[in-house]
Amino acid sequence: MTPATTPPVRVISDAQLATAAAAGDRVALGAIYHRYAPRLHDYCVTLVRDHHTAADCVQDVFCIAAADLPKLREPDKLRPWLYAIARRAALRKLHERRREPALDQIPDAAFVGPGPFTLTARNELARLVVAAAGGLSERDRDVLELAYRRDLAGPELADALGVSHDCAKKLLQRLRQTFERSLGALLVARRAAQHGCPELAVALSDWDGQFTVLTRKRVARHIESCSTCDDYRRSLVGSVAMVSSKVIRKLS
Repeated sequence: MTPATTPPVRVISDAQLATAAAAGDRVALGAIYHRYAPRLHDYCVTLVRDHHTAADCVQDVFCIAAADLPKLREPDKLRPWLYAIARRAALRKLHERRREPALDQIPDAAFVGPGPFTLTARNELARLVVAAAGGLSERDRDVLELAYRRDLAGPELADALGVSHDCAKKLLQRLRQTFERSLGALLVARRAAQHGCPELAVALSDWDGQFTVLTRKRVARHIESCSTCDDYRRSLVGSVAMVSSKVIRKLS
């Protein structure tokens, strides 16, 4: 007797789902939601730093998608198209938040939930990427999030960012350089007390361990004027290069 075989699972492509949903197929739209809603939510959290606001963004994304899918001329670009909508929705929420006077009275440290990139930190490399990303500008963090964690590249990355392909390549090139500098400053800052620089140790005595753009600039300026810290940074070049190369391979 021939053993029963499991029929192959038919994988429906993004393009097929987008075409069907654009024609009014609600089941296809639901499939798109289940495929992308969790990913878009994670992405929006990295921008707005709040799960409830991120959920609102995702709801906005699919309200817009339901109405605008017939306008999507290239259905195979569904993924970057959704990320682009999510990015605009999140930036709009941030703009609205900044216009609310009450928020001006809340210190930055009030946010205690997971920050950018922390939701998927599972190992030391991921934790280093998480921490070093804190020293990047909002735009660089956005590019890192889309390229490193969401695996968008080339035209897809450009579409999600809403820029030309050439501009996206320039943003990636700048990100590679800035990320390596940020990682170097982070490692020097973390070991300020151990590598023998009392001045930096004192300067960071009130540091809470959260690596920010301000901290990166502060440490980088110190390194430029301190031979002890500059020598220590040079001794870390191997470690920095190893971590950076893992990230950069995904950004290439």
